Amino acid sequence: MGPLTHAAGKVEGASSRNTIIIFTPPVPATACTLRIMATDIEATAKNIHAVLRASSTNSPVHRALHAKGVLAVGNFTPSGALADLTTAPHLVAVVTPATIRFSHPGGDPFAPDAVPSGRGMAVKLSAPDGTHDLVGVSSPAFLVRDGASFLDLLAARTPDPTTGAADPERMLAFVGAHPESLPAIQAALSARVPSSYASLTYNGLHTFFLVDAMGRRQPFRWSWVPVSGEAFLDAPVDDGRDLAAELADRMANHPLDAGFELVVHLGEAGDPSGDPTVIWPERPTLVAGLLELTAMAGAVEPIIFDPTNVTAGVALDDDDEILKLRSVTYGLSYAARTSR
Repeated sequence: MGPLTHAAGKVEGASSRNTIIIFTPPVPATACTLRIMATDIEATAKNIHAVLRASSTNSPVHRALHAKGVLAVGNFTPSGALADLTTAPHLVAVVTPATIRFSHPGGDPFAPDAVPSGRGMAVKLSAPDGTHDLVGVSSPAFLVRDGASFLDLLAARTPDPTTGAADPERMLAFVGAHPESLPAIQAALSARVPSSYASLTYNGLHTFFLVDAMGRRQPFRWSWVPVSGEAFLDAPVDDGRDLAAELADRMANHPLDAGFELVVHLGEAGDPSGDPTVIWPERPTLVAGLLELTAMAGAVEPIIFDPTNVTAGVALDDDDEILKLRSVTYGLSYAARTSR
């Protein structure tokens, strides 16, 4: 989930018209407030999905969010750096087939690639003992920490029926009530057009745990970091910019530039968990392996990428409400688009 996209210094909602909103820089968070999860996950996910589907640009046969995307295939080769931290063989020693989907974050399947915006990258590793989905975005943080706040955000960005644009007063009121959203909103405002889907860093945002043979749990977050480095296009960008075509050309003619390192950030005692709006302080990192993209994918849809899909050797954060909501909401979206 991630409904904000950026357009020339503006926040773009469900409407194609934009509203200029100026925010003060966020103050980095260093601690997480203890929260009691009282949300009805199933009911809240249904409400979120219904609101997303009500957008005028939404297509019932596409995803509710990240509707525009392109699929590729490849392989993940672990470095062995996690051998002492997890029993998951695909993260330690086994080369694993991968299906990768790059996407635009909004619900419009025809969103132009020339619009400055964050992007998404979802990877399905078909491991020997199950499926491990690593679902990331180019933002450093999620917009909200719970379902009620996400519904508040959707209400704030609903276009005014008279103007067709989002009401800036509602958005400012939302930010005032939810200052934790500032890092993600700042990222949306400062987003640029990437030169390639393969020239962005994508972050998992949530806290997970590596589990070793003794049952010891190491908290971690992860990022897909492009081997060719990050690169962006300067404005103005050609309206016909096609990131899918660029990716296909890159894999065919510059395959060494179509890969990502899986960088694992190792959490320490006291690091916030259960709240994907909080950006961790700089932490020790390990390069867990290399993802190599080899070809555009054929007919692999319908396919779902669920961030709660993990294997033995990896554990979820049970206190993360957004992680649970994403799983249920993605399931509802999958059921809706495949029933047509």
